[in-house]
Amino acid sequence: MSGFRARRSVMGGGGGAFHRDRRGGVAVITAMFLPVALALAALAVDMGWIYLQTRRLQGVADLAAISAANDIGRAQLAANATVAANGEGWRTPPQATLTLGRYTADAAIPVKQRFQPTALDPDAVRVSVASEAELFFGAAILGRPSVPIRREATAARADLASFSIGSRLASLHGGVANTLLGDLTGSQVNLSVMDYDALADADVSLFSYLDAVSTRLHLTGPTYDQVLQTKLTTGQALQALADVLSTKGDTTAASATRTLAISAGDRTPAHLEAVAALGPYGDQDHVSGGSAATVAVSAMDLAQMVLQAGQGHRQVKLDLDASVPGLADTDVWLAIGEPMNNAPYMTVTRDKTVIVRTSQARLYVDAKLLGSDVLGGLAQVHLPVLVELASGEARLKEIDCGRKAATLEVKPSIGSLKIGDIDLAALDDFKRPLTVASSQLVKAPLFGVSGKSDVALGGASWQTVSFTDAEIKAGAVKTVKTNDTLAAATASLLANLDLDVNFVGLIHIGLGDAAILAALKPLLAAAAAPLDGVITSVTDVLGIGLGEADVRVNGLRCGVAALVA
Repeated sequence: MSGFRARRSVMGGGGGAFHRDRRGGVAVITAMFLPVALALAALAVDMGWIYLQTRRLQGVADLAAISAANDIGRAQLAANATVAANGEGWRTPPQATLTLGRYTADAAIPVKQRFQPTALDPDAVRVSVASEAELFFGAAILGRPSVPIRREATAARADLASFSIGSRLASLHGGVANTLLGDLTGSQVNLSVMDYDALADADVSLFSYLDAVSTRLHLTGPTYDQVLQTKLTTGQALQALADVLSTKGDTTAASATRTLAISAGDRTPAHLEAVAALGPYGDQDHVSGGSAATVAVSAMDLAQMVLQAGQGHRQVKLDLDASVPGLADTDVWLAIGEPMNNAPYMTVTRDKTVIVRTSQARLYVDAKLLGSDVLGGLAQVHLPVLVELASGEARLKEIDCGRKAATLEVKPSIGSLKIGDIDLAALDDFKRPLTVASSQLVKAPLFGVSGKSDVALGGASWQTVSFTDAEIKAGAVKTVKTNDTLAAATASLLANLDLDVNFVGLIHIGLGDAAILAALKPLLAAAAAPLDGVITSVTDVLGIGLGEADVRVNGLRCGVAALVA
């Protein structure tokens, strides 16, 4: 028994030692997992190489997209040339496919939807570049030497044009201009011909002007949109313009602007947001790019915009007395409204749906005529003419960065000429139409003549006007007219006049309708030319021609393409 127990003890002791002995375990595990480790290493090498090749291909796609966007007219050729120049060292030469489109930089739009494919007036390009990445260890597993890879890039241009509408003040000096500007400022204005010339000739940078407004109001780091929304008076706005002119050395223009600023005072708000819309520059606090980013506007135009924006829906009266040749006495009432839909007078944009507009206006002229023949003596003859002007409109049609040119589409103001009596108190109420009643044109002791007339002006279609690089740099202003000239319209107005002769009681004093009308019609016809002069003078001062629109391209920036996706 004892021997048996001893052998059992020896056997038990030996088995426990073998169980606890772990020598050689690592070698066994290594042998088991070595193929897996080698496979993972091979996968890591191949994946790393594919990643590097993909990143390299992304660089090619980025360069191709930028090249194509910078030369959109030959986008495919530009992309192919860039890909070919970067095609060395690839197992398979990269190939580019290209999609033209438009890009909208709007944070409210999901990133993937900002690029919209279209071949109609594209400003962005999406390029897809395809090639193959070589495999090393993976070739034995997949049975192929490479895998296809593809990368995309989207680039867009920021081609911008600034344009404005309404700039006729440069052609008039003193006289009516002083009277009208005095009424707009609410005070007396006495500017000389030299003052008006200086204001018309002095161009200022719109961004420099807004910087001056910010400085004068002690604003800290505002964006340009915030400056436009800041509350200030017309006097402050004009003083800021004078600051810019003084800095430029335009002392005469600066002095004239300060005269306007003092006349305007601090009685009315300036409403700079109605003067300009800055598009992509609005959320910036400075503009880089030097002269390429300049938006120039004449000091006279800017002063006019400020005054009109601040004095919307104001009615003024001009008493021209007998200063108009051919007329015994002339009174003029003028009401200026805001542009339709609160559109600005100028804008910075590449969006071809953005429209700038002149102000709406109503002009009522009451002219006393010099009678003759049977209308002489005690007969009083007057001719009341209402001129209603809708907003002239302009929008961007094309930016040609190759020629550094721009094309606008312009629709001259659509309006009407009417003869008749109106409620003068409602002249500045642009929310409702004016009622024109038959007017007593001739008032004599024994008879009278009444009448009314209405002639519509043209301007219902868009007209194209182009500006060359030289014209843009020179600040050229171009006038687009309807087919109806003012003189023709006034003549038509008088020709269409519906007259009615009324006698007191039954006494005809030997006169018939024919004799009275025969004396009246030449008198009215002779008044057409003097009336044209009065109407043209006042609308010219406003910068809104009757059946006309004046436009200017204030600046053009052809931006370098940038990656957007």
